[in-house]
Amino acid sequence: MVGTSGAGASEQGRSWVAAPGAPPEPREASDEFEGTEHLTEDDRLLAGADLADDDRSRFTVLERQTCFNLMATRSIGRVAFTIDGDAAPTVLPVNYVLLNDTVVFRSTLAGTIMRYGRGYAAFQVDHFDEERREGWSVLASGSCRWVRDTGELERIPQGRMPRPWAEGPRDQVLKITPGRVTGREVSRP
Repeated sequence: MVGTSGAGASEQGRSWVAAPGAPPEPREASDEFEGTEHLTEDDRLLAGADLADDDRSRFTVLERQTCFNLMATRSIGRVAFTIDGDAAPTVLPVNYVLLNDTVVFRSTLAGTIMRYGRGYAAFQVDHFDEERREGWSVLASGSCRWVRDTGELERIPQGRMPRPWAEGPRDQVLKITPGRVTGREVSRP
């Protein structure tokens, strides 16, 4: 790798050539990137600590109806689905509304969700207060389908459908009918 730019290509003005298959030489630490030596003892004890293990917090597994109640309070969530050939799921944010325990959102006809999200999908919504270190997360998974029936579209109150933040027409309606719904909450007493 001659003339490669980026980390490790030139250290303190030296250029290097790595032999094929050889691991790079270790870099010298700089004061700017030193680890826990600059943390106080309390901070070192908290580094990597799980909030749920803190005796000042409470971890709760939420019941199904509580999950739906919380989902109804938000209007932005994430749809997760797989694309054939991809090693990891695709996760995209959407503006949504919860109608009769069903997640309803809009997309474009040529959108990624329209092409790949129909079939089986997961939907996640959450709310966190980083300052208080508490919040909740709900994950619902089930069938995702394109709503094309005129009668069914007419039963969806268009006034309740959120306006998508993304530009362009979002005139296709999809819905996720959750089969499995799980939720977690971390709160402080």
